[in-house]
Amino acid sequence: MTLSRGRVQPVWAGHPWVFAQAIARVDGAPSAGDVVDVVDPEGRFQGRGYWSPKSAIPVRIATRDANDPLDGASIGRAIERAAALRARFGLPSAETTGYRLVHSEGDGLPGLIVDVLGNVATVQLLTIGMKLREADVFAHVARVARVKTVIEVASEKAAQREGFEAKTGVVRGPDPHALELRERGLDVSLEPTITQKTGFYFDQRENRAMVERLARGARVLDLYSFVGAFAMFAARGGAQSVIAVDSSPVAIATASRLAHHHGMSDRITFERADARHRMEELARKKERFDLVVLDPPKLAPTVKHLERARGAYRRLNADAARVTERDGVLVSCSCSAAMTPDELVRVATMGARDAGRDLTLLHMGEQGPDHPVPAAFAEGRYLKAAFFRVT
Repeated sequence: MTLSRGRVQPVWAGHPWVFAQAIARVDGAPSAGDVVDVVDPEGRFQGRGYWSPKSAIPVRIATRDANDPLDGASIGRAIERAAALRARFGLPSAETTGYRLVHSEGDGLPGLIVDVLGNVATVQLLTIGMKLREADVFAHVARVARVKTVIEVASEKAAQREGFEAKTGVVRGPDPHALELRERGLDVSLEPTITQKTGFYFDQRENRAMVERLARGARVLDLYSFVGAFAMFAARGGAQSVIAVDSSPVAIATASRLAHHHGMSDRITFERADARHRMEELARKKERFDLVVLDPPKLAPTVKHLERARGAYRRLNADAARVTERDGVLVSCSCSAAMTPDELVRVATMGARDAGRDLTLLHMGEQGPDHPVPAAFAEGRYLKAAFFRVT
């Protein structure tokens, strides 16, 4: 596969995606999932990946090594390297047994996501190339992570885009009754079905640690709390009280159970409600909090959704600023890759001004080191957590 002139620089510089419009010529007739070489107009090797003809990104570079055949053994070696990287950061450990083992492009395995939750690994296959090699993937994940069970977690959107069928279910080992792990010293037990929503959001680990440090003596509001991870670490950090809000009855039930297990039920109140409506109610009652965590779902999945998302983020941050005490801290998060850190700061600032407040940026958090990103791949830096002082 030959790149068009003028389209080589990003790939040469390390960007792992080859867009359809960057392809000048495809030699031969590769089938979906086949290994293909990417070369520049002079025939110089730029990388190798799996062919996804139905995608707007027909090739995701998996290796820059011309001697790497991208076979089953290659997948095994890449997963071993991924595990070795996590070990350098102390994952897993006695205190933390849940982590991301494989983060797609960041581990040279584009189209593959693997989370380890104690003795269980969950696997997402996001490209036809990875789907066709699922037997190798499952075997190597079980071997390297030393887990008893491997669960495939289907992404219907990816399967439809790539042209294959996928379903969620156990693919190796016994069917687990629960997903049991430790997260920075807290015991966590989740229903297996909750893996469809990624479980415990390991990408927020460092940001939760920061919230824990800021929570001593604070009145805390945790919005879009899911299973209550921010809320529990705030309580462990010495929060005076925590209100955690989420619209999912399953998430609220799970969070309540976990808080009870850790003896935190007297400090955390879990509410099933729409987060924005709840903020409006609290503002009308003139309720104020010393620490507010705003972690909404993905509002801008692609650039084309960004303009609408800007308005939504601005409104949410305005509402959150209104219920934050002066000199309190607002933690504004975005998991939308299209929303850059600067863009998040800008819309949060505008939202705060709508509420008659000013923001001072204290810290900008990102996803943790078990979610690595190629340096030339800005799109991979999807998680932002802006810590603001509100005045």
